[in-house]
Amino acid sequence: MIRLVLSDLDSTLVWGERHVITRHALDAIHTLRQAGVYFAPATGRIYADLPWMFDGDDRACSTAVTSNGQLIYLDGELAHSVPLDVSALSRVVEGVADEPDAFLVLEYGREKYAVDAPRETILSHPELFWHVERFVDSVPERPCFKANVRVLGSMARGEKVRASLAKACPELSFVFPMPGLPHIDITPAGWGKAQGGDWLMGRLGFSPDEVCCFGDADNDVTLLGHYRNSVAVANATKLAARAARWHVGLATDDAVADALLDIADAARDGGMPSFMRA
Repeated sequence: MIRLVLSDLDSTLVWGERHVITRHALDAIHTLRQAGVYFAPATGRIYADLPWMFDGDDRACSTAVTSNGQLIYLDGELAHSVPLDVSALSRVVEGVADEPDAFLVLEYGREKYAVDAPRETILSHPELFWHVERFVDSVPERPCFKANVRVLGSMARGEKVRASLAKACPELSFVFPMPGLPHIDITPAGWGKAQGGDWLMGRLGFSPDEVCCFGDADNDVTLLGHYRNSVAVANATKLAARAARWHVGLATDDAVADALLDIADAARDGGMPSFMRA
C-alpha cells in the first residue's frame, strides 16, 4: 500500500505556460489525502513558489520537499534544512570566472542574487535570469538553500560547464532540472530529493515500499532510482524514463492526477494501484 506520494512539479504534475496545477489534479490530491495518503511536492523550487503553483490552495502543498531536498516542510512548518556550504559556492564562482556565458545565482527567500556577474548582461536576459535584481561581488556569509548556474548558450554548452564544475567542486552536485534548458541546479553532494524524501518518510514512520514518486527530468533520476515504486511520465527524459520502474501518460494529459486517484482507490482497500500491477 502507498502511504506517501512524492511528485516533481514542472512537466510532471504541473504544465502549461502559467505553471499552475489543474482543478483535476487539485481534486486528486485532496482525494488522496482523504484516503489517508500523504502528498508532497518534491521540487527544485522554493517553498514560497508553491501556493501560486497550487492555485492558492495551501492545503495541497503544506507538506513538501523543496529546493531539491534541502528544505523539508511538514504540515506547513519547516521541519528540516540542509544548507549549501559557503566556501563550496565560492569555488563555483571561481569555476565560472573564465566562462563568459555562465553565472551563479543564489536565492534567499524570494530575493535572487547574481554573484560576480555584469549587471547589463543579467538584465538583458530576463527570460533566463527571472527576477534577479541584486548583484554582489562574492557569496554572502549566510545560509543558502537554493543556488544554480545559468548558462546563456546551448544545452551542449551547459553540459560542458556542468562537467567542469563537477570536477572542480566534488562536494557539490550539479543537475539539470528542466529538459532542454541549460540551467544547472546545485545541491550538496549526497543530498537531494531522494534523501529529502527519506527524511520525510522516516518522520512520518513509513517504509520505502510505502513511498511512490513521480518525475520527468534529470534532477529526478536519483529519486526515481531510489524508490521501488517510482513512476515516470511519458514526456520524461531518457535518463528519467530508464530510472523509473513504472510509467504513465503525458503530463499534459494530467496522467499524474489520474495515477493519484488510482493510488487513493487502492489505499482504501489496503492494496496497490492498478497501474503498478501490470
